[in-house]
Amino acid sequence: MPLRLLHISQSIGEEAKALLAQNRIGTPNESPVYQQLSTRDKLSHITRPHLLSLSKSHRTLGVCCFCERSSRLDQQPVTSFYVRYFSFLDQLRVNHRKTTVHSKKNSIKTEVHSVLSGQEIMPNPSHPNYFYAYVDPNNVRSALLCEEFGFEKIRSFNTHMLGRLFPKERLNCQRIDSIDHEEVKKLLHTYYARYSSYSTENLFYREQYYVVRDASGQILAGAQANPESWIVHSLPALSGKILLNILGKLPLFNRLICRNYRFLALDYLYIRPGHEHILAPWIETLLAKTGTYTAMILADKKSPLRTLLSSVRPGLIGRAKKPLSIDIIIKDNHLTPNQKKELKNHPFFLSSFDTT
Repeated sequence: MPLRLLHISQSIGEEAKALLAQNRIGTPNESPVYQQLSTRDKLSHITRPHLLSLSKSHRTLGVCCFCERSSRLDQQPVTSFYVRYFSFLDQLRVNHRKTTVHSKKNSIKTEVHSVLSGQEIMPNPSHPNYFYAYVDPNNVRSALLCEEFGFEKIRSFNTHMLGRLFPKERLNCQRIDSIDHEEVKKLLHTYYARYSSYSTENLFYREQYYVVRDASGQILAGAQANPESWIVHSLPALSGKILLNILGKLPLFNRLICRNYRFLALDYLYIRPGHEHILAPWIETLLAKTGTYTAMILADKKSPLRTLLSSVRPGLIGRAKKPLSIDIIIKDNHLTPNQKKELKNHPFFLSSFDTT
């Protein structure tokens, strides 16, 4: 169906960038409310964006970005779209106090349904494709939107926070050059062969992939290490206010949490089989290298990576921040039963780049 109210573009304009850069994530009094400071740079890195926007009187009211990616399911090529952003101004947000979704779809929702069927952005809409997103199961607004647009939960993952108050460089590491990209890609392709939805779009962002090599030059450990900065506007409950406004200003304690919060997001983690014991010193080395105190790693709850991370002592910072549980939801179009089964039964590949 032709879109009348919504517009799709394969580029991200300045007005949309400004809107997303100002976006606050979270629900006041229910969850942390924060603002990501690397949004503009991340938007420039998205290679195949499909930006869905809603405008009125030449003013952008809301946007949603679908990041197109190529992967394989059941040994067949499949196109996927990660729902990277979903930002609307207050007057367009679903009221989180509502307990039911209106059964009658309005015009905007009808057009969104059309986009999520692949009709508006797939050259051949009958080709197998799926849309996926990550949602907090405790967020009522997200749950209502998922129900409305036909998404279903397939798996879940944890956000692991591992920290050191006084990190040291335990291992001799180096940041690789472009000449080493193919070597790293081959290692990662094998390492994550059992995972579904694996892609390399976020690999080598800002050339920040680090490795540890042995005496013969073989890679023992690797990771994409992205320093991130957030502004934490509020934390829920009275304890959250005390934590942020009082304790967050004290020396050392502000390494746990503060209003201007910095941490290290680790992606594409690699540990050579048989060298799992170097994971903890590897993470500590990267913290020291980047001048941060907390590392964030996303891992499917039933994945080898999750098992590997469970062997690492979280530290005081990690114990203070319990792993968050997030649902992986998909909206599939023309996937075969075997393809959908693979998505449900295999560990899902995750990149924290997509959530920061």
